[in-house]
Parts: sequence; structure tokens; C-alpha cells
Amino acid sequence: MDIASLHFGQHRVPEWRWNVPAGGHPGFTLWSVWGGTGHIMLGKNGYKLSVGDVFLINYKKEVNAYQKDLAILDVRYIDFTLRNPEILRDLPEHRHFDQYHFVLELFNRFRLAKESNHSAQMEIWLQALIAEYQNKPPTPASAYSTKIEELCRMFQQHPQKQYDISELAHSFSLTPDHFIRIFKQERGVTPYAYLQRCRLETAKTLLRMSTLSITDIASHCGFSDIYNFSRFFQSKTGCSPRKFRN
Repeated sequence: MDIASLHFGQHRVPEWRWNVPAGGHPGFTLWSVWGGTGHIMLGKNGYKLSVGDVFLINYKKEVNAYQKDLAILDVRYIDFTLRNPEILRDLPEHRHFDQYHFVLELFNRFRLAKESNHSAQMEIWLQALIAEYQNKPPTPASAYSTKIEELCRMFQQHPQKQYDISELAHSFSLTPDHFIRIFKQERGVTPYAYLQRCRLETAKTLLRMSTLSITDIASHCGFSDIYNFSRFFQSKTGCSPRKFRN
């Protein structure tokens, strides 16, 4: 990529709204959701927003976005222009990352490079983000895809909740065994494993990017005490929450 300009920004304010008319921006924006809920319209294409959503916006269509309810939308973005913009022409406008911690970490590395005025590193991290975005395989579609997508977003937004497989299966009008099979066909893992993955991703993000205590993070991730949380985290990462944070 031949990068002409770069800028990092963040939106996290109550009742946030954003509108850009078609052609109202000269380049691209890599736009990522770190928390909260909302909605974005790219032309006639509408998307519900939740953590893990990333958009590559080229401003050929009007952009409208807004926060939903009281969950403050937390957005980090990179504005950039290219001397050879045609290389991004065929990329999709939206990707959703179930394992989003790595992508958020790349955004954070870009921010740190910007704060250090290290333009070469900024370009490296942007190129890494674009490569991650480009290489993300599309999710296969089925009759249950939309409902499973909504369920996964609920797991991501509310990892602290305790979910009952029988109740979830009933909401799909399926038996528990059939529901688990359908979910695994869509996501590659069982609902419980996916929920545990969401809890781990939430824990990693909060440990690296918040000042919450480890006890509070354990609660945010659905653990009743810090000891069970620490055992879970160490079994998945090979290190304790405290060591990961430091």
C-alpha cells in the first residue's frame, strides 16, 4: 500500500450520532466497535453494531451511525488515504471478528505509534489490520445464520450472564442436541465453548485496556470469584491475569 495520510480517532460519548454524505471524505476509514451497541447504515445496507464489528468505509455511499439505548458506543477508527486506492476496491465493507482481541490489539499498537509520532510503525500496524481484515473468511449462511449471529452478539455483549442451553434451544424451536449441532456447524465450536471464548476475549481486552480490578473483570466475565476466573484464564493462555496485564 502507498499510504498518503493517517489519523487515529475515538468516539465514546452519550447519544452519539455520525453522518457523512456520499463523497464527503477523500479516503478510507477502518472503523471498529470496542463496546456498546448501535446501528450503522452504509448506503442502503444496515448493520447492528456490537464489539468485534469492523468496517472498511470508502465513502462512496452515505454513512449514518448512531448509538442504541444506554450502552455507550465505543468506536476506534483510522482515517487514511492511499495513492493507489484501487487495491482495496474488492474488499467487503464489513467483517465481524469473534476472536476480536487480536484486532483490537493492532488498533492499540497503531494508537501507541501515533502517540510516539512513529509514522513507519503506524503504517506497519495499518497494513497488519488490512491484512487481517482481508484474510477473514466469510461466515457460511444457513437458515439459522441470522439467529445464531444475534445469539453470538448477545454472548459478546453480555458474557457475564449464565445461559441455559435448553432455553436457548427452545428459542430456536430445536432440541438441545440439534441446537448444539447447528451452532457447531455455523461457528465451529459448541455454544458453551463459544461463550467461554467470548469471556476470554472480554477478559483480555479489559486486562489490557481498562483500569478495572481483576476481581471486577472476573465479575464482568461471568465468574463468581477471582479464583475460578484465574484458573480459567491460566488454562487458556498459560499465564495468570496479573501477568497478562503486566
